[in-house]
Amino acid sequence: MRILLVGEYSNFHNSLKYGLEFLGHEVTIIGDGDGFKRFPVDINIGNDFFERTWLTRKLKVGFWKVTGYNLADFLKLSRFRESEHLLKHFDIVQFINSNPFNCNASIERKMIDFILAHNHTIFLAACGDDHEYVKYLTEIHEGYSILDPVKRGELKQSDFLFTYKYLQPAYRENYYRILDAATKIIPSNIDYAMALKNQNKATSIIPAAINCGALQLDQNADLSVIKIFMGINRSNYWKKGINYFEEALEIIKKKYGSKVEIIIAENLAYQEYITKYKAAHILLDQVLCYDQGYNALEAMLQGKVVFSGGSEIYLKAHNLESVPVIDAQPDVDYLVEKLSELIENPSSILEIGRAARNHVLQHHESVMIAERYLKYYKK
Repeated sequence: MRILLVGEYSNFHNSLKYGLEFLGHEVTIIGDGDGFKRFPVDINIGNDFFERTWLTRKLKVGFWKVTGYNLADFLKLSRFRESEHLLKHFDIVQFINSNPFNCNASIERKMIDFILAHNHTIFLAACGDDHEYVKYLTEIHEGYSILDPVKRGELKQSDFLFTYKYLQPAYRENYYRILDAATKIIPSNIDYAMALKNQNKATSIIPAAINCGALQLDQNADLSVIKIFMGINRSNYWKKGINYFEEALEIIKKKYGSKVEIIIAENLAYQEYITKYKAAHILLDQVLCYDQGYNALEAMLQGKVVFSGGSEIYLKAHNLESVPVIDAQPDVDYLVEKLSELIENPSSILEIGRAARNHVLQHHESVMIAERYLKYYKK
């Protein structure tokens, strides 16, 4: 089959592509590379022209303040138009979400409409913010979530525009435009599946695919100083609950001094990011989630001890008794306790890390996951 994967972030579609190609299918990814992260795509509509100089950045910001439009979106649309002849007559098209090109909704709609008009069998992934997910979080969801800082009054909705925009009419219409055309919507983890309980097009969870051959077991056997890594993307700092990790790390530094080394990385391209945590024993991924995200899974594959989602909700959804992840909860004292246990029992770090790699191999290997997608595609 010829398969078009629309949009890319966190290596989600690249890893699925690897599995699909291994099984003999022709796969094309179109996207913008997810901005500074620079994930590989086959048809790249991204353009960094307005980020190259101080003047072009000011021009972009000024135009946005006056008109509400991002000039970079028009460049993306132009590059999309140049590639339209490559985007027709695919057997399967899968959108990563309803805003796959990270543009204003009206410009995004033009690109979505073209793809829908020239292809017929459509699927939608649920693996990030979208209308149904955000609506669920604001109206129904109980427990902690990415919107906790707003619910607690610490931040305003305007500080979370990237998420709350999906409640706006134009973004909502784009979501249902794709969903109405789609055969199925496929959630990648329990966080997104919870929002789709009453959605009749939703499938059961298909976990995120990981290209397990691309990353080897890479544990740091020197446990004399425990190295703790935390990556920060400022645009989703609050959504991931990084503030809880930062507070916990301040306590850990005072408590253990030279016994620990804290490694912080901000806004790095993907290849730089995975290189940066190479020597780490522990990786702090995110707090306000119930499942593991992509960064967590790739770190687990390399034998790191990861703090991410791993609660009873996760275990029940995946029919598991346990998971080799430290369930990260929005409680600083709890995070300090869990970090302290690892620092004071360093041999457990290597043991948990090896179990984490085995977990990813058993539940996320890309060819196995691609076969699960193909069952829906072939129907």
